[in-house]
Amino acid sequence: MKDQNTMKTSIPHGTATTPGALVIAAIAAATTLAQSPLPSSLSPLSSGQGGPATPYGVCAHLYGEEFPGLDRSLALMKAAGIGMVRCDFPWKIAEKDDGSWDFARFDAVVAGAKAVGITILPILDYSHPSRPMPTEDSGPWREYVRRIVERYAADCPVFEVWNEQNGGTFCGGPPTADRYLPVLRAAFEEIRAAAPDAKVAIGGLVNSGSVIQYLEELHRLGGWQFFDILNLHPYSDMRNNPEGLLDKVLEAHRKQMDRLGGKPVWITEFGWSTSERLPGFDPATGKGIHQGGTDDKTAALWTARALGIAFAEGVEAVFHYELRALERDRFHRESHFGLVHENFVPKPAYLAFSAFTSARPAGSVQKELPWRLDGRPGQTLYFPQWTIPDREDPRIVPLPGRDAGMVWTTGFKGVRHLRFNGATASGQQQGGGATLRFFDAFGKELFPLHTEDGGYDVFVSGSPVYFAGGELEPPANPNL
Repeated sequence: MKDQNTMKTSIPHGTATTPGALVIAAIAAATTLAQSPLPSSLSPLSSGQGGPATPYGVCAHLYGEEFPGLDRSLALMKAAGIGMVRCDFPWKIAEKDDGSWDFARFDAVVAGAKAVGITILPILDYSHPSRPMPTEDSGPWREYVRRIVERYAADCPVFEVWNEQNGGTFCGGPPTADRYLPVLRAAFEEIRAAAPDAKVAIGGLVNSGSVIQYLEELHRLGGWQFFDILNLHPYSDMRNNPEGLLDKVLEAHRKQMDRLGGKPVWITEFGWSTSERLPGFDPATGKGIHQGGTDDKTAALWTARALGIAFAEGVEAVFHYELRALERDRFHRESHFGLVHENFVPKPAYLAFSAFTSARPAGSVQKELPWRLDGRPGQTLYFPQWTIPDREDPRIVPLPGRDAGMVWTTGFKGVRHLRFNGATASGQQQGGGATLRFFDAFGKELFPLHTEDGGYDVFVSGSPVYFAGGELEPPANPNL
């Protein structure tokens, strides 16, 4: 069924007037920026309030095979409203087998990001082939952590300790909390000693076994004091939507922290692969890297919906995995998570991510309002809302007021009558009041019917609709 909201598909020349136009202009700007010298006058953002200045991040392997495209990658991040990039700083790259140290790649990555106002989240990770496992001898591990933090703390306010240590194996053994704790503690102590103001993020915890039980055990062992940020990788099956999983995972962690002690929650990996399913793969019996992903448009819509859920649940920062899909094998799941293709051409998910950051720019404050209404089985209406910052931002089109949000549904689609507080008639200013504006999941402006009672007939489906200029009144009935 086609979207029944009227869509503005033409973009006038000159200044962009919709988020969709801004996204298109941003892609062109990213190409130009990537081919130009990077300015040196910009510095990483700082909120001054303990949290990140921007809640939007992306993962990228910038030190390694993606290093030749560093400037183009950073330009695409900047154009999409992404202010942080999560990147491995592997021990084995920093320290050579002969005991010498080489920071050239890391220096270039940090300097390049700083030049365009992007902050690096370094991952302190993985064992060294010529050094003892940090679970057995923490001395060499401590030296590596200390050297990295002393060198980069001025530009990197947060350091992550390992990655997915609760999945697969950890340091050649079982992925248990008791084996991770000495590694975490050693890193925490070195970070605090070298940079007292730096924050420590626990290594991203993947959905492998029970993350809740893992954290319970870490707390029982005294490890809760050795990190500042709870860090999650709440992946769903590559063919499943985020609703019913992401919200339940985050609500379970909130309840746990009510008992164990509250910490900011970051999601430093989420996303959907768009790989093809290997011919002959039986989804009923087989699993693994060749099980296939979802299609490009669905991945884009799920990305926007996952962002909406995460911030509604109180998550402080969200990182998409990853920026660039290296696409080495069309059937290999890990090769197709990117927001852009291997050749840097944006995928639909890049446009959806950009539209979200335009609709909810950095500095927005989530409203503590009802945001989910359950109906018949499988039918839920979602409508998280926020207040956008009162400041100039070249990425954000002029909006009629600071009240904004998004709405979508699962299980059904159709026209819904929505009412908004603080909004006046559509299309014209009345007495200086606000006029609602609507945008689709990719930033194109929509013009739903404005009715005589002051409401709007909006086509609501699994494709989110953004609104600005009024506060949505919670519908009385989630069903059509």
